[in-house]
Amino acid sequence: MKEKLWLFVVKFILVSAPLFLLWQWKGEGWYLVFVNHLYSYIFARILGLNIQFFAPPVAVFLSLLAFVSLMIIAIGMSLRAKALRLLVGLLIMVFWHVILVEAVYLLHEGPGVPSPAFEKLSGPLYIFTGALPFVLWILLAQEQVAGLFQRRKEKA
Repeated sequence: MKEKLWLFVVKFILVSAPLFLLWQWKGEGWYLVFVNHLYSYIFARILGLNIQFFAPPVAVFLSLLAFVSLMIIAIGMSLRAKALRLLVGLLIMVFWHVILVEAVYLLHEGPGVPSPAFEKLSGPLYIFTGALPFVLWILLAQEQVAGLFQRRKEKA
């Protein structure tokens, strides 16, 4: 079991490192533009809310990388199943990021002025955001996650 976990950690690092470099190079900027457009479309156009641009909590968007890395290294799953589960997980995460951006916006009294509610709620919101990739991975790759913690069958 220990060997499986160590191999898993090494694979996670080897996959995450290049994804992080790509994220820093172009991904974060593109994703921020995408989330801002999606956010503006949902809240301004569809719901008719009067929103102003503000700097969203960009650092929490890194949670996408953890989820993508975890799904890439999941073994014992067909490529089609992996791609479908990756897509479902990413859609859930993007939807959560849009909700998070709106929550952070609403918890500010003005530009750069957090409300008392923000002081109390920002911690749980950010903790949930950090945990979401792992929760989704556990839900979407249950067999693979369970396989990491099962002992090898010994040959008789």
